[in-house]
Amino acid sequence: MKRRAPQSRLLARLDAAIAKVRRPVEAACLRAERAGFLARHGHFDEARVEINALHSQFDHQPNPAVSAWLCIVEGWQLHFSSLSSGARDKMMRAQALSAAAGLTQLHALSSAWLAHMMDYTNNDIDSLVRNVSLSLRIAAADNHSARARACMVVALAYDFAERLDLAQPWYARAREHAVADGDETTQSALNFNISAQRVHHAMQAAVFGGDAQGQARYALAGAECAGNFDAWVGTVSLDALLPMQRACIASVQGQYGEALGLYEKHLAEAQKQGLARLTGNFLADMAWCRWHLGDRLGAERDAQAADAAIDTSMHMDDRATAHGRLDMMFKLLGDETSAARHAVQGRECWAEHRKCQAMVVQALEAAALTI
Repeated sequence: MKRRAPQSRLLARLDAAIAKVRRPVEAACLRAERAGFLARHGHFDEARVEINALHSQFDHQPNPAVSAWLCIVEGWQLHFSSLSSGARDKMMRAQALSAAAGLTQLHALSSAWLAHMMDYTNNDIDSLVRNVSLSLRIAAADNHSARARACMVVALAYDFAERLDLAQPWYARAREHAVADGDETTQSALNFNISAQRVHHAMQAAVFGGDAQGQARYALAGAECAGNFDAWVGTVSLDALLPMQRACIASVQGQYGEALGLYEKHLAEAQKQGLARLTGNFLADMAWCRWHLGDRLGAERDAQAADAAIDTSMHMDDRATAHGRLDMMFKLLGDETSAARHAVQGRECWAEHRKCQAMVVQALEAAALTI
């Protein structure tokens, strides 16, 4: 079935600009930006056709602006198809090219995306602050793309640290820039990431204590908002991630059959789309759901698989939650030795996570970032 074209003011503006422009390099940059928009929406084949055409046109006589744009777009293509780490290399290349060529606004854009792709996802707070500070300092007031992404990264970092009071103004500013740009993909990303934060906090509260049900209700509202918005604008990238959020929410709310059905239907695709690192978490929660549905053998099988899937490459908060859930699970199974092991590891990881949260807030406050 053919995917319908995305609905977007940004796309319409780019099409109009491409139709009017006469300078080849300017036209190529606009075409690259358009291809990047399509890649972020999940229309990868159409984006790749344009990327290949631009390479054919400029590879023998490179232009710095076109080369930087192509790196950005190819980074988006990799990120939005599978959250590939290769996206970071492309974005780092774009940052270096734009800096060397004095392309200030592309430098601001690539720096903001590096703060998200490489720094935030890897919990590298020093690099995050450095790249976000750079982007916000050099981005023009009307460089809404760079400013929206930079503001969103700051908001996510504060939200990760459970300082929603500090995150909210940055979320609001990020949305203002995205709306001003007519960029529905960034609005979609905001919706998704806000609900993802609530899902993480709901699961953490379910395991370590807290208002799990309140967080789950907030997460469900966010997930529904994200899903409805994506359906409206035609976003199809990373389409397994939102169902996995819904599975976690259903589990926290005690809707174990619904949760398990979503996990089983979407887990394999979610792993392909970049969530393989969370396999231990998903399997641990699937075991929890199976136990509560009366499937002891299935619960034991998934718990053992989850145990084997946890490794030190996982983020500390994800490791903490996986260990904590398995502590609870093995107690139900009567395996006190395994439960005790996971209890110790869960507490240790959770303590490290709490330290990281405090460091994030301290680093952001020390940077004195202004919206």
